[in-house]
Amino acid sequence: MAKVLSLAVRVPPLLLAILFGFLGIRSMTNPDRAAAFFGYTFPAGGLGLSSLIGHTASWALTIAVCLALGLIRKERIWFYPAMMLFGFFALGRIAATLLQGAPTHPERLVPELVFTGLLYIAARQTPDTSR
Repeated sequence: MAKVLSLAVRVPPLLLAILFGFLGIRSMTNPDRAAAFFGYTFPAGGLGLSSLIGHTASWALTIAVCLALGLIRKERIWFYPAMMLFGFFALGRIAATLLQGAPTHPERLVPELVFTGLLYIAARQTPDTSR
């Protein structure tokens, strides 16, 4: 039973690593679709286009690489950067709604909170090798 639980907590980080790896690559190779996915107005060029591609690719690939390293090395420390990014995404959405009057988008907020929780569970089930 413990072996099944150990395997079950590894599936969400693996799926998220694959998903965000593809999302990071898509942000670099097909930025207009990435902009549409995130609800951005696609910039015609210049700094806006460079920033869109750089920001979306960097955070997506950071999530993917950190989760992959956590799974490969079996070290919980690698799950924390992805947890922080998802948690801060959610916090930013909440702040945008409360402070700036932005519309609430639960279809984006809820998965970010769920991903944070799933990665927390995975981190807790991964040995702490820093000691």
